[in-house]
Amino acid sequence: MSDCPIRAFSGCACPPGKCVEKPTTPAPLTFVSWRTQAIACLTFGFLAAIVTAGWMETQFKTRDLRNQEHVSWK
Repeated sequence: MSDCPIRAFSGCACPPGKCVEKPTTPAPLTFVSWRTQAIACLTFGFLAAIVTAGWMETQFKTRDLRNQEHVSWK
């Protein structure tokens, strides 16, 4: 009985009731086309660029306001 799982996965026949029977339907596979993957990747990159640009703009604006009194105009 210890070798029944090995026989069940290797495809050898087991006496009924000793091994787990193989499922009749295979597990469903999901396939995402390369076009969908490319569109999702470009969309995610574009949104990340917009968010990063907005964050950088606020950082530069506060840095410029903080440093404007330290700049000497000659």
